Amino acid sequence: MQRLCLVLAALAIASLPTLAQAKSACHIQGQVGGMVINECTETDQNVAADQLKQQCNGEVPGLAELGGQADARVVAACPTGAGGVCENPRGTQARIYYYKRSAQELATVQQACQMQGGQWIKP
Repeated sequence: MQRLCLVLAALAIASLPTLAQAKSACHIQGQVGGMVINECTETDQNVAADQLKQQCNGEVPGLAELGGQADARVVAACPTGAGGVCENPRGTQARIYYYKRSAQELATVQQACQMQGGQWIKP
């Protein structure tokens, strides 16, 4: 389970180079390996709306290989109620909000965040 959490955290952080150019947010929801995926990436940088929709529209690449599926959609801002937030991973000006995670899953995601140079915040 911890390994799966690390893989999912890495996928979310890996998507940052493209999402880090958007002023809106991308909310990802789905499931993989019996675990719920519910996270949102938000940034303060600008990009054209059509480019953001292209980057955050539909299925999340890489999850089918793990036996899961998730949908990504553009939102104006990430919803409240996150269990934890990773700020500025990999030196990006972005925040990843994690929802519906157990304390153990949040601890694993926190570790992945910090390994990527991010700052973990408990809202």
